[in-house]
Amino acid sequence: MTDAGSASGCFFCAAVAGADEPLLVAGDPATITVLNRFPYNSGHLMVAPRAHLSDLLAAGDDGAAALMVAARRAMRALESAMHPAGFNLGVNHGDAAGASIDHLHLHVVPRWGGDTNFMPVLGATKVLPELLEETAARLRHAFAELADVPEPAELPPAQRL
Repeated sequence: MTDAGSASGCFFCAAVAGADEPLLVAGDPATITVLNRFPYNSGHLMVAPRAHLSDLLAAGDDGAAALMVAARRAMRALESAMHPAGFNLGVNHGDAAGASIDHLHLHVVPRWGGDTNFMPVLGATKVLPELLEETAARLRHAFAELADVPEPAELPPAQRL
């Protein structure tokens, strides 16, 4: 289920390799963060490891921790740029769970009170308040501003779960 390199046709791997990905908003040595092309809500991000892995278990503890650190950073950027009232975070692990992309990724979906949308039910479409590229530009700016903010200090080993 894993491939330490990249997979042909994988847009996450293409973005890691430097292909033009207009919805790429952030990255660090272990992960990339991309705005979802088919968002559940405005600002819906996907955080993925740079390595092509299809299985969270194969990511190991360090890889899983890197995904969560990047997800927390994405939440802070979304709070700064879009001011959501909450978030949904999720991983669809395996075909039976709805995984449609064979590259491990974590969804970070900003939520607002009353943000349900009737258009998918009536019109089989979604309505977003701005173009994805505009949202991506706002989020890139928010991530850049976070670059100057240090991460919270890590707990000493004795206090970790």
